[in-house]
Amino acid sequence: MTDALLPHSGLTTALEACLALPDTAELLDPQFQLRAHELLDILKTTPPDAAAYAQISLITETGRAAVQHRYAELHHEQNTLTSLISKNRVVADQLEQSLQADQYLSQEAWNSFSIARKLIARQGGVLLNHLDSEHVEQLVAKNLKEILKSPTTSALTQAMHSLISEASTLLEGFERQNRQIMSVVEAVYTRFNQLPGFNLAPPQLSGQGNYRQDLEQLGEKTAEFCRRPINLMTDKNSLAKKFGMEVVAPLHDLFTQLKAETDWWLKELSVPIQEQIQVKKIALEKREEDINMIRDQITTLEARKEVTGVALARLRQQEAAIERILAHTQTSPFAKLAQ
Repeated sequence: MTDALLPHSGLTTALEACLALPDTAELLDPQFQLRAHELLDILKTTPPDAAAYAQISLITETGRAAVQHRYAELHHEQNTLTSLISKNRVVADQLEQSLQADQYLSQEAWNSFSIARKLIARQGGVLLNHLDSEHVEQLVAKNLKEILKSPTTSALTQAMHSLISEASTLLEGFERQNRQIMSVVEAVYTRFNQLPGFNLAPPQLSGQGNYRQDLEQLGEKTAEFCRRPINLMTDKNSLAKKFGMEVVAPLHDLFTQLKAETDWWLKELSVPIQEQIQVKKIALEKREEDINMIRDQITTLEARKEVTGVALARLRQQEAAIERILAHTQTSPFAKLAQ
């Protein structure tokens, strides 16, 4: 009895191994799968007849066709994944190269801005020092002292004119320093407008011209004050007090307001550059996020490709198991009779 079972024991083993593979359930129709298990149970106790061989052959050929179809699907998917990975990697590399170049330029721009801001702040400090209230107070005190000790009306009016003259000299020093700062600012704006992504309008000019006009008007007011005939009948203390109210107080206010406006102007000079640097920084961060998203997509595609690789490896096991079954069915006595 054992000898009679030997010719089909290999077929039984091959069929059982094939049905035990995890992908068999996906490849075979449920009815074929059920019939294959029934045939396996028969083979374990009874030698197969021609009908059994025919059914096993049909089920196996159907399984082989399903394997070949699945092979084609997986190979197509792998080729598609390989192409997508390659294209995405090229795009990501190109974008990253461009990003790194722009990040370098952006960093250079920030370094230039930091240097320029320190330079403007340093020169601005010198500029504001020209308008320091202490300097103005010293200038006023010195000339009022000259006014009060003037022995003649001519000396008194000369001291009054001297105050405006020295105030004009102080303003000239401010204007000279202001022009130097504007040269630096214009150079900085020009430098930034040469960089990609920057479009700065010309820097805002200070309103110093108005103050020059105001000082000239105070000069005219001083000249008019000194020409008044009533001055000859007014004591020096009262005259100095009246001059203080009509000329000195407005002069003091002029320099105080000029300093406040200049301080605001110096701070505002860097705002347009800083805003565009911030916009540039946000844009670069967004580009970096986009590149990271592409890199993540590549990782996902690579993971999927690895899954298809594993599926192909399992499919090769399935194919080998099917080929072993077919080898047994094709060498059976029934197969030889059919030929």
